[in-house]
Amino acid sequence: MRRGLIILIILLFLMSLVSSVNLVVSPTRFEIKNTTHFQGKVTVGNFGNETINVEVDKKRILKDRLHLLLVDGGAADWIKVKEAKFTLNPGERKDVHFEVVVPSNYNYRDAVGALVVRATPKATPRAAGGTQVVLKQGTEIIVPVVIGLPGPIRESLKLENFKAPFIIISPLSGEFKYTLHNVGNCYQNFTGVITLKGWFTTTRINSTGGVYPGDKYTDVIAWKPGPWDVGLYSANVNIEYGKYGPHEPLKATSQVIVIPGWLLILIIIILVSRLLKGKKMPIKIKIEKE
Repeated sequence: MRRGLIILIILLFLMSLVSSVNLVVSPTRFEIKNTTHFQGKVTVGNFGNETINVEVDKKRILKDRLHLLLVDGGAADWIKVKEAKFTLNPGERKDVHFEVVVPSNYNYRDAVGALVVRATPKATPRAAGGTQVVLKQGTEIIVPVVIGLPGPIRESLKLENFKAPFIIISPLSGEFKYTLHNVGNCYQNFTGVITLKGWFTTTRINSTGGVYPGDKYTDVIAWKPGPWDVGLYSANVNIEYGKYGPHEPLKATSQVIVIPGWLLILIIIILVSRLLKGKKMPIKIKIEKE
């Protein structure tokens, strides 16, 4: 009891030393169309009660069903931030100017970068001879910079790595995964349909997404069989895309075995019952002579 009370006091003490950040950024997205040179600004404001340190970084966004990554290279190299690090007092705002210059040899029509605004409370000086623990709670805001360039359009997606589970035992669900690689030069929306055709039932599962040129999008679709789904199922994926014109759908197929949990339990009960029935206990009669 005493130990728990001490831990509670320590936690309350640390919570009293937590520094939080109240940050506002405007606008929250930039759409740059039909130009290779753009100049803009983003306003960063501190509406908290303490001074904060702000850093504005530039990144490229990679996003799919599983990941949201901020990486270097690509569109990140086109962005130049003029005021990358500064300090804001409570209630203060600052305009951060940036410039986007697309290389002349770039052959993609669409790309996406980002301004990543990070803020942390400014460190306070410690008293001489003392040790103080301060937990700094930072804030990060991502401002997408979407770039649509002039030039010819080339749409092309490739379907890679369609994977289906080997077996699904209900009521557990199974995951179907595939990867789309945009080998064209413009952003592509897509609609995916996985058709699961079994002995008695057919199920269709829809999914949508989008992928930028040069990127890969991994889609994951979960399916939970019903109580009467059983047997060998064919899993067929059909991907339709084409922002500016129709294209041949991308297709792949696989197979999955579906076993209901109740059927598995029933089989086990029957096997155990037969095993016990086959092993009859002999009856021993003992006759005592008087």
